Amino acid sequence: MVKRSVSLDPDVASRVQSAAEEDAVSFSTWLNDAADQALRLREGLKGVATWEADTPGGPLTAQEIAEGERAVAALLGQLPGGS
Repeated sequence: MVKRSVSLDPDVASRVQSAAEEDAVSFSTWLNDAADQALRLREGLKGVATWEADTPGGPLTAQEIAEGERAVAALLGQLPGGS
């Protein structure tokens, strides 16, 4: 584990503390998990942008995005705890 000193807006720090307590994890663990999730999302968005740039059809259409969202919702509904 690498130790870093960071500065947070007081409101953000308070909200992180509350979320960490709700999740029964430490402040540091909650921040680590949030940063990891944000980085994975960022990498995914870069991957989609690369795919769109390399695909002859170009960016995804609104219909393709809607179909993908429906497919993800259906898959999540099949997972334990899914809605």
